Amino acid sequence: MKKRLLSVFCVLALALNITACGKAESASQTSAAALSETSGEAVLSLSETTSETTTSVTTEAVTSEETTTALTSETEPEVTVTVQTAAEVTETAAAIQTAAAEETTAKTTAVMTQETTAAKTTVTAKETTAKTTVTTKETTAKTTITTKETTAKTAVTTKETTAKTTVTTKASANQSSTQKLSNPNASKEAKALFEYICSTYGNGIISGQQESTWMGSDQYEFDYIYKNTGKYPAIRGLDYMNDDFSGVNKRAAAWHDKGGIVTICWHCGSDFSGSWAESMKTEIVDWNKALTKGTTEYEKLIKGMDKGAAALKELKDKNIPVLWRPFHEFDGAWFWWGKGGAENFKKLWTIMYDRYTNYWGLDNLIWVLGYSGNGKNYDSWYPGDKYVDIAGADSYSDGANGNLYTNVCKVVGDTKPVCFHECGRIPTVEQLKNASAKWVWFMTWHTEHITDHNDTKTLKEIYNDDYVITLDELPKLY
Repeated sequence: MKKRLLSVFCVLALALNITACGKAESASQTSAAALSETSGEAVLSLSETTSETTTSVTTEAVTSEETTTALTSETEPEVTVTVQTAAEVTETAAAIQTAAAEETTAKTTAVMTQETTAAKTTVTAKETTAKTTVTTKETTAKTTITTKETTAKTAVTTKETTAKTTVTTKASANQSSTQKLSNPNASKEAKALFEYICSTYGNGIISGQQESTWMGSDQYEFDYIYKNTGKYPAIRGLDYMNDDFSGVNKRAAAWHDKGGIVTICWHCGSDFSGSWAESMKTEIVDWNKALTKGTTEYEKLIKGMDKGAAALKELKDKNIPVLWRPFHEFDGAWFWWGKGGAENFKKLWTIMYDRYTNYWGLDNLIWVLGYSGNGKNYDSWYPGDKYVDIAGADSYSDGANGNLYTNVCKVVGDTKPVCFHECGRIPTVEQLKNASAKWVWFMTWHTEHITDHNDTKTLKEIYNDDYVITLDELPKLY
């Protein structure tokens, strides 16, 4: 019986010991769970194992009331031993708890390290982002400034270019509207000269001087101008009077070779002979017969007219273009070609134009129609656009003669350049601008008109003004 009771006691002690261990382990599990969720898996595993063992032992130990009663009554003196064993188990559980806590601390440290690293990474990323943002803003700002500066410079350049283009376009538009010569078969030299004159019109004034041949030298006027201004005029005016065809052509060719422009007029009698006196004193007796083909008067007129054509052909053969200025001051009615009135004059002009252009083939001529300064009814004297390339007028009154310029413009509009084809005292640039007189050239008359009617100081100022084009400033045209 004692042996049996001893056996039961041993079993009961073992059960109590295991139960105490189970309780300690459960307490350890609870503490570990409170410390960290990360150690939960290890404690849970231990708790489950202990619970299963406790349940098994308890079931076997408590099998009957008898065993339980005996155990309770007979084993009380040994409880202390059992408690001490439970304390030991508690110590074991505490050790397990400490280990779990250490593991939890380790994991927590790892997590904190990861969080710290993540935080640092986030801070670094934010700093990098901030720096990148600042750099981007700075770059954007610099780019914006550069773009604005570039845009500004481009705008200025564009404005300058546009301004220059506008001036060029206006000049080109003006040129293109006056560029077509009346002769569609004009020589390339005549076209080049005419285009240059058209491009100059309104932008400058070409200087010119009429020559004389009886003052000891055919360079009399030109030497005088050069001596007082250091410049030569761009245009040389010549005259076929007294049948001086060979002399005029020789001087015209020499001037052309210097890069100058040639203009020729013709003072002659009604038979195309003589000089200034004959042009004033003679006249056509019967205009109707003289202008009608098949009549003796007509044949006589054509024969005299052809002398000039033959001379001009010599210049054509040398590729020299000529500003041809026949029958000038027609509306004044003091020369024979104007005494028959406007209608006869227009017929005379068109006969010469047709004869020279279509019969003689003079494609080197630019036809200049020259009104007088005191004429009237300019429209009634105009032969028509088909027979005129440049219109002009002359005056020996001082100043720019703005009204005269306006009167000619009313006839030809803005389709043809307008020239001041004869003058005495040369208008100053200031006078020209104040009067809005855009004469494309001036040509001072010979001898005393240049030497006595123009003071040398003003002459020098005019010839050296940027608006005035002199011989040395002419472009190479041919």
